[in-house]
Amino acid sequence: MERFMLYKLNKFYMNFKNYLSIILFIVVTVSVYGQDTIVKDSTTTNNVIVVMEEAIEDINKIYITTYKLYGYRIQIGSEISSTPARKIRAVFTQKYKNIPAYEIHQQPYFKVRVGDFKTKLEAIKFQKEISSEYPNSFIVKDEIEFKKGE
Repeated sequence: MERFMLYKLNKFYMNFKNYLSIILFIVVTVSVYGQDTIVKDSTTTNNVIVVMEEAIEDINKIYITTYKLYGYRIQIGSEISSTPARKIRAVFTQKYKNIPAYEIHQQPYFKVRVGDFKTKLEAIKFQKEISSEYPNSFIVKDEIEFKKGE
């Protein structure tokens, strides 16, 4: 009987030790990987402040500067010389001040592409808008500018 009791006590001790090890592992893991944040939410300001280490901020800055966003642009012209391409771009920019225009040199052509459209649907809509002035325009998939706040 005494032997049986020692066996049960030893088994209980081993199980308890395993459970304690698992609980300790979970507590340490959660505390190590937790994010240090300060959340301030008020009905007047609605601000959320995230406090992070300087190294993380540096990594974010590098990521933003190297990040390439792909979308669509509309090509409205392609010329062998840069002078006519600049003229096409200037005329477009004068009429559509809110739409960016780019002159891209892909040898031997100087191409004029306009817009920074995230979706093809946006590009199609704008292409229809300018189709009377630029009947030979077409949509191209291209790297677009990242607008802050989008």
